Amino acid sequence: MNRTQHLAMLEAMKIDKKNLLKYQQIYKYAYLLSDGVFKIVFAEEKDHTLLISLVNAMLDLHDGDAIKSITLEMQEYPGIFSKKDCILDIIGTTNAGEKVLVEVQQKKDKFFRDRVQYYLSRVIENQVHVNEKYELPRIYFLGLLDFEMFPEEPAEYIHHVDEMCHGKKFFPKIQKVFVEIDKFFELENAGTTHDDNSEAAQWLRALKAIIKEEPAPEKILQNETFQHLINSVKLINFAEELFNAEVKNMTDLRAEHEEGLAEGRELGQAEGREQGLSEGREQGLSEGREQGLSEGRELGLSEGRELGQAEGELKRAREIAAKMLAKNKPVEEIVEFTGLTESEIHAIESTP
Repeated sequence: MNRTQHLAMLEAMKIDKKNLLKYQQIYKYAYLLSDGVFKIVFAEEKDHTLLISLVNAMLDLHDGDAIKSITLEMQEYPGIFSKKDCILDIIGTTNAGEKVLVEVQQKKDKFFRDRVQYYLSRVIENQVHVNEKYELPRIYFLGLLDFEMFPEEPAEYIHHVDEMCHGKKFFPKIQKVFVEIDKFFELENAGTTHDDNSEAAQWLRALKAIIKEEPAPEKILQNETFQHLINSVKLINFAEELFNAEVKNMTDLRAEHEEGLAEGRELGQAEGREQGLSEGREQGLSEGREQGLSEGRELGLSEGRELGQAEGELKRAREIAAKMLAKNKPVEEIVEFTGLTESEIHAIESTP
């Protein structure tokens, strides 16, 4: 059963819980990458042989580096003060004192990388206590992804992500590995991975047989670990209560999604208003400057024309006054005719 079929089953169970029986007749296996099924198969097993095999294969741990045993812990680091809770699918400590974090991610999430960093930071924070040295254990993070996270690497399905400096790992104690499960399925169908006999590839072939409801390769069927895995994930083995809980969780997730959309819209509107005001102010200032310059130019031209006309009229009046003085016209008559004052006329009269 794949994710789409799993969600369809949950929707059917929401209508009538008895619909689980119908799906058990159609599908042989449960959707292994759902949180509930994954935790039952890999966390509730007594000796955790499946989990140890999976982690060793995906992290490529062999010989002395391989995990021999693991003790699982509470899946949650509760939030303190204003910090968010840290809830992982699996948290464990190996026989060597190393921390193992396993997270299954079913769909693409914009903040998944941020969440991985936050999870690691919270686990790291809990390793060093007062009066202890700042000495961290090795920490492994395994992300099992049912979506494509690295489209820029179409031929790679396992990604070891490290902080690098001059071509060397800066802090090799933290190892992050992301496995693109569906990408492997596509590469396998295309024949690209047929020569890949790694333990990781064998594990993914077993997952492919389960999720795609396909006949498992003979090599998988002959392997005791994979036989155990296939038997553990049969849909008939899982109680109705598990899927009822997932139905509720699905409803909660939808409500959370809607709430997130509403918050996003409000935030977007607020940011839009602020940006609009900012752009409006800038545009207003720009238009104001342009209008001011334009009006200033027009006003200047107008004042200039008026000033020029006044100076021209004054010049013409003085010329007329000079001619009238030359003809010995009385000053009173010249004042009346030109509009000049007596003092201005006497100034013209005294000018050689």
